[in-house]
Amino acid sequence: MEQFKDKVAIVTGGGSGIGQALCQELGQEGSIVVVADINDDHAKRVVSAITQNGGRAHAVPVDVSNEEEVRQLINETVSEYGRLDYLFNNAGIAIGGDARDLTLEQWRRVPEVNLYGELYGTIIAYPIMVGQGSGHIVNVSSAAGLFPGPINAPYCTSKHAVIDLSLSLRVEGADLGVNVCVVCPGYVRTNT
Repeated sequence: MEQFKDKVAIVTGGGSGIGQALCQELGQEGSIVVVADINDDHAKRVVSAITQNGGRAHAVPVDVSNEEEVRQLINETVSEYGRLDYLFNNAGIAIGGDARDLTLEQWRRVPEVNLYGELYGTIIAYPIMVGQGSGHIVNVSSAAGLFPGPINAPYCTSKHAVIDLSLSLRVEGADLGVNVCVVCPGYVRTNT
């Protein structure tokens, strides 16, 4: 697809699962891929696979629950390449269990990554893309954000919020040249 050729794309959670698959596909399509992951070794492994196949990529360690790390990731990418064409907010975690047994810390941790991680990426990249007059933010939610999920309430709650964030911003960005979308995959079996 020519739409991805020579485009600058950041993928959070790019070291495994859906993020890894996104990075590899973007690399094959000719994008400059920034593989962002909390696990630097996983990100470097993905970068190695992309570059061995002739693609362009580099790894950046980032904890998406840390606003400053996300800001640095996006600002350094724009500084290096002069723009940001795609941001795939994909990093996520799940902590499941009966709601009666979950600690408040577990209830906090899931939205710190799944909601705030995507919120930070979105609100930092959005004005940059508005200034460029172009860009695409892809927020990865889940089918669990659309339907109730017993023993998975923190995850479902965070993913539902991502859907509303994305749909609201989609309307605002439409006239400014910025596309915002949300994808809601079902269960994905990954090795990590």
